[in-house]
Amino acid sequence: MSGLNNKGLGRGLGALLTNTEIINEEIKGSIVELKINDIAPNADQPRKQFDQDKLQELAASIRENGIIQPIIVCKAEKGYKIVAGERRWRASRMAGLSVIPAIVRDLTNLQVLQHALIENIQRQDLNPLEEAQALEKLITDHEMTQESLAKVVGRSRPAIANTLRLLNLPDSIRHHVMNEELTAGHARALLALPDEEIQVKAANMIISKSLNVRETEKLVKKLQQPNRQTKAVDEVYQLSVKEVERELTSNLGTKVHLKDRNGKGSIVIDYFSNDDLNRILTLLKS
Repeated sequence: MSGLNNKGLGRGLGALLTNTEIINEEIKGSIVELKINDIAPNADQPRKQFDQDKLQELAASIRENGIIQPIIVCKAEKGYKIVAGERRWRASRMAGLSVIPAIVRDLTNLQVLQHALIENIQRQDLNPLEEAQALEKLITDHEMTQESLAKVVGRSRPAIANTLRLLNLPDSIRHHVMNEELTAGHARALLALPDEEIQVKAANMIISKSLNVRETEKLVKKLQQPNRQTKAVDEVYQLSVKEVERELTSNLGTKVHLKDRNGKGSIVIDYFSNDDLNRILTLLKS
């Protein structure tokens, strides 16, 4: 079967991705059973993180009920490459299956990446950074514009631009977004801050105080005002000091105090006996 054009891509893939046992008439008869070890994940798959507990649950369901919905693959240099359904494939391997139902498609590399991105967007499986990285790859590797991407994934061009802006975040904040400690709304608000150091400290404050997006936007505005910036930055900085104290206290099993003055100071570690001191020293050496 020839590759799908961009106009019908989202609609066509949606027909394959519904959670129903009814298979679209267009693909009926195209389902084959492939050896599970002849299939490999797509290295360009936008989704990088898979919840292991949910995979175990899906594997248990597959053992009980089998696979209701086939995965989609295309031919690779050796065997087949997954276009859509990597989660089902992973769970099927965990369930001990040797074969898996699949639909084999003839797709270009660009169409494979588009299909994988759209599937994950429709299922809301991607975190904001995974989506941004996939969009950037389509732009850099396949010379797509933000306008053409917007048509393919069914988003507005400003929404595409806002998603791509997340790639300008410092690594530590990107890590918080990947771990769902910060939302895309939090992250976009932080991008308004001009200094990476302030962005990171503000992010720590958002997490520690569980600020919502509206509260985060107020914090950012405060940090942007010159007459209030010093006080706000100091508040954020002191919060980061407290976070370090909590982490050291947890790791050492005793109270730890940081005496900090503009990035210089001392660390005071409490101990209550010689044995306690030896225990702490052993921890520090290790």
